[in-house]
Amino acid sequence: MRLAAVYLPKNVLPHLFGKDHEGITLNFGGINNYDIVETSKAIEVKIESVNENFIPDFWGEDISNISAIVGRNGIGKTSILRALHSDGDKKKKDVFYLFEETEESWFYYNELEKKNVTSDFEIKEINSNALSSVKQYYTPIVDIEQINTLSQLGLVSTGEENLDQLYLKQLLQDVILLNDPVKKTLKEVYPDFPEYKELEIKIAQHRKFNFKNLYASANLGSQDRSTVLKTYIESDIEDLDSKKWDNILNSKDFIKDNFLKRYIAIINDSGLNSLFDRIWELEEYKNLDDSQNIHNSNNFIKNFEVTLFSYFIVDATFPQTPFQGTGNFQTIIEKESFEDRFNAFFDLYMVSIYGIVRDIIQNKLKRVSIKDYELIKGIINEDIHKKWTEKGFKSSDAVELMLRYLERFKVFFDLYQNIIDIISENKFEIKEESLVYNIEEHNEEDFYNLIANYNKVIGETSGFVYSLDLLSIRSRYPLSSGEKALLNFFARINDRINRQNASHQPIFNYYLLLLDEPELGYHPVWKRKFVDAITKSIPVLFSKLNPNRNLFDTESAEFSDLKTQIIFTTHDPLTLSDIPIDNVTFIDRNITENKSLIINRNEDVDLATFGANVHDLLAHSFFLDDGFMGEFAKEKIQETIDNLNFEILKKEIIELKDSQKSINKESLERKEKEFKDLEEKLVPRESQYLKSIIEIIDEPLLKYKMQEMFYEAFPDEIDRNDALSRAKRILDDAGLNINDLKNDIE
Repeated sequence: MRLAAVYLPKNVLPHLFGKDHEGITLNFGGINNYDIVETSKAIEVKIESVNENFIPDFWGEDISNISAIVGRNGIGKTSILRALHSDGDKKKKDVFYLFEETEESWFYYNELEKKNVTSDFEIKEINSNALSSVKQYYTPIVDIEQINTLSQLGLVSTGEENLDQLYLKQLLQDVILLNDPVKKTLKEVYPDFPEYKELEIKIAQHRKFNFKNLYASANLGSQDRSTVLKTYIESDIEDLDSKKWDNILNSKDFIKDNFLKRYIAIINDSGLNSLFDRIWELEEYKNLDDSQNIHNSNNFIKNFEVTLFSYFIVDATFPQTPFQGTGNFQTIIEKESFEDRFNAFFDLYMVSIYGIVRDIIQNKLKRVSIKDYELIKGIINEDIHKKWTEKGFKSSDAVELMLRYLERFKVFFDLYQNIIDIISENKFEIKEESLVYNIEEHNEEDFYNLIANYNKVIGETSGFVYSLDLLSIRSRYPLSSGEKALLNFFARINDRINRQNASHQPIFNYYLLLLDEPELGYHPVWKRKFVDAITKSIPVLFSKLNPNRNLFDTESAEFSDLKTQIIFTTHDPLTLSDIPIDNVTFIDRNITENKSLIINRNEDVDLATFGANVHDLLAHSFFLDDGFMGEFAKEKIQETIDNLNFEILKKEIIELKDSQKSINKESLERKEKEFKDLEEKLVPRESQYLKSIIEIIDEPLLKYKMQEMFYEAFPDEIDRNDALSRAKRILDDAGLNINDLKNDIE
């Protein structure tokens, strides 16, 4: 199955092709070239011409076709690609798709106004919605509009992740790929395929000033305790005036615990900024190098603890709810272990949101500990806590706030326990200030779990008053942007396939990858290898899938023949030199009318792609040291040359042995050795296949030389008319004609 052509209806892309533009047919290099026309009553599909250069299985057994869309910058390549994308893309357009299955089997999918579809051949309709599921869009370009592509291959898949989450998401995808057997295939194509050998995990460093300055003038951070006390007393007077406590004011314990003790605690409390100093001055956390950094990077777990507590302090600007109780920051310092300090902070947050509920937790469980997460969650969720309203503030809102902080403390504690487990069991290389994950030596699941836990922390702390920066996870040997681009591309496709396997969604026997400048940022040497890489690696990646549906959404257990098709945009001539010209859509700009137009290659003899020497197309040197031809084209051409040399040597050896003259043994042995060497590495091809490859080569001199070799190897296939045509072309190039040459001879 291959998408052979697409019809873009009238005026569907007016910003590209002009207002009220006619319908446009794009051909992608199938068995035929098609012309699709829309009338008021029907959509007419016609075979415009047979694609004489079409070669079955040209891209291998598992890739049905690869096509490119090229043109000037800003010409509309991306717009066309996204016009073909899934319904979730806001730039998706209603178009008409024409598929070829065999030389005599066609299918269409129509998104246009329902009309009769007529053609000179039998064509069947795809009625299912499967096509939207099999199209995947990818771009390496960071663009806010990409959140609307809803593609599982796109950089932004939901539009909800922050930069930290996106970074971790990509890093995890990269590491999963580097632990996948497909890396071996990628290494064969790219011997220098970029990879992380070791990832170093450190605690992010912060300066004390940045924490203390953030809320130095805030109420809870104030050093002026009289101002703080005045604020609380005014709040309580307002509560008394509103008769909030009328039914319980006669209770001495209530007055003592909820008013008097709280006032004393506020007076004794020296404020948040002072609490920062007291935490940082604790013996186990003290920075001995006397710098203004929070920690001195000598102990990973202590660095984690002091940084985490600093975040807890800076986030402790609690909402003033009518349901808050009395808390005391100073008791936290008195705790002797991390877990006790952690739970003291947790307790402080709970009481500062809804004091009565916190007291119930304390009375029922005899403690407030994050280890009682499920029990605490049940107590907070009791209906009795959600029935009150004070000053327009609902107690149910306070309950929701408690639950939010309960989840926040839970993910922090899980991350801490995860790190303790890694250190205690030596799962990673342990250094004083860092943990080092070695991709080849350490268990990847341990790394995946760490990333997953840290991702939960990032997700749960999106409401921090201070942007969370806790862990720093970086390669010990940083990759360049081009290396990251190459690694990211294959990692995202691998991730898409892994998630498809893990889901319960149908797996189809055909997938269409729409790639927008996928090789952007690559070094030219890698660009030259890109098409070769995808022809070899994409089938290996997709081989993980076991198809159970086709495009008709028919269920079966026999769809083992999974095909992928790729349509990509590019600006790069190196990549383009691997694509036959019939598979390329050329777009240019009509300067006078300021609109784009599709160029027919027959109208411009200068257009050339497959096997063309792109040195002539490059505006400046890309410092290549191994030729300017695409790797895929190079391999196809070399394979053809090897086959031709094999046939030529075979003839020469036979002729030498049959010769009546004395045999030059040295020459025979040399030819026999060359013959044997070729035989060992040869991929045998029939003569018609070799001839077809030669016919699509667009470099004139190379094509001529290979034609000479072909007729030397297969003299019985010499076409007299073709030979005369070639001779005439040679004479024309030399400025001669055959009659002048005849007169000169006479």
